[in-house]
Amino acid sequence: MLLPYRIRRIREAHNLTQEDAAFNCGISASAYGQIERNAHKSTYETLMRIADALNVSFHFLVDINNAQFTEKNKL
Repeated sequence: MLLPYRIRRIREAHNLTQEDAAFNCGISASAYGQIERNAHKSTYETLMRIADALNVSFHFLVDINNAQFTEKNKL
């Protein structure tokens, strides 16, 4: 699973809009949308902010080989 797709799926699993996630990250909705399209260009700091905003660990966020992201798996 590609990182941008994973970020979007986790956000959707938390019933957040891009605007909600962007607000929680302290960035614009436009910038957040670009991250969901091109996360591989994001900095470590930005990905950490996204993980915090989505209430998941950084490792869980970037574990693109792990397709599961249920409530019990959030650490």
